[in-house]
Formats: sequence, structure tokens, C-alpha cells
Amino acid sequence: MNWKKAIGFGILIWLIMFAVVSALLGWYGFLWLRIAVAVVGGIISFILAGYVKPKSAVSALSYGLIWVVAGIILDALITMRFNSAIFSSKTLWLGYFFILLAPLLRVKKT
Repeated sequence: MNWKKAIGFGILIWLIMFAVVSALLGWYGFLWLRIAVAVVGGIISFILAGYVKPKSAVSALSYGLIWVVAGIILDALITMRFNSAIFSSKTLWLGYFFILLAPLLRVKKT
């Protein structure tokens, strides 16, 4: 596992998602939009998993887990200042779930 890419891409995913949510804040009350944002998190994770090229399911889940942990830490340190109830959002956890599992789709099947 490349720890630099694992942590760096975790931070990158969080930065992109923070920017996307910030840009859509006026419309973020719509459930369909919050679900779409969660899917975007999974797509970003899928794209970045193409750069880390996980060789096994365990490796893919390791990257996904590190990306989720990085997101949780950054949300706790930064996002909670703007939204203290961030961790009660089901769509946030859906996004984390997609980020966790998306790298599995990049594992080479032999």
C-alpha cells in the first residue's frame, strides 16, 4: 500500500466533496441532491482508485477505509464548525459507504 497516495487521496476526496457541498448549499435541502452528492463521492473514489490500482479486495478496502477515516477526521475538525449535526446525516454515511466500496470495483480480476 502506498500510504502517501492513501492519505493524500483521502484528503483530496474530502476537499472536492467540501467544495461540491459548499457550491450546492442553497439547494442542499433536497434529498435527491444529497443522494446525488453521495454518489459523486463514490465516483471520485472510483476514479482515484484507478490511480492506486489495488491488487486485491483487501487492498481496495484498505484504501477505502483510509479515505473514509480521513474524511471523518476532517469533517470532525472542520465541517463541524459549520454544521454541528453533520454526523447525524444519513446521506453523509451513504457517501462514506460509497467511498469505502468504490475501490473494490478497480480490483483486477484474474
